[in-house]
Amino acid sequence: MQKVLRVIDATNDWMGKIAGWLLIPLSFVVFFDVILRYVLNMPTIWVWDVGVQIQAAIVALGGGYALLHKGHVSVDILISKLSTRKRALLDTIMYIFLVGGIAILLWRLSISAQYALSIKEHWTSTWAPVIYPLKVLIVIGVGALLLQAIAGWIRHILTLIHGDEVAR
Repeated sequence: MQKVLRVIDATNDWMGKIAGWLLIPLSFVVFFDVILRYVLNMPTIWVWDVGVQIQAAIVALGGGYALLHKGHVSVDILISKLSTRKRALLDTIMYIFLVGGIAILLWRLSISAQYALSIKEHWTSTWAPVIYPLKVLIVIGVGALLLQAIAGWIRHILTLIHGDEVAR
């Protein structure tokens, strides 16, 4: 079980690092657009679409990474005084909702991505780039987020049973 949890952690860590590196092309594209638009007075039709797609990829690939490294919003002041077991019980209950919500999101996104793939969907903009690869990437990212949430849920259950936090 621990080996599977470590593989999920490593996968989300790897995907998050890739997402971080995507900030470089995003910054370049935005910088390029600012120079063209405001210095040379030559606006582009493609930068907005590319920027939104890169941002979506960063969010999709970074969700599991943020969950792995406890980067999501948490109100620790309410639970910081609880014992390890009580915190694990609360987290176990809350992770049921988290896993359920992500599973529903993944299901709906999968339907959308499958449809987009079947029609080779393009964005409805002037430049009209293909959008189906991004929709598939989002499904992969949310799938990794779901696996990370399940791994966290399992860890909280093990902490509840054993009383000690389970190491990653």
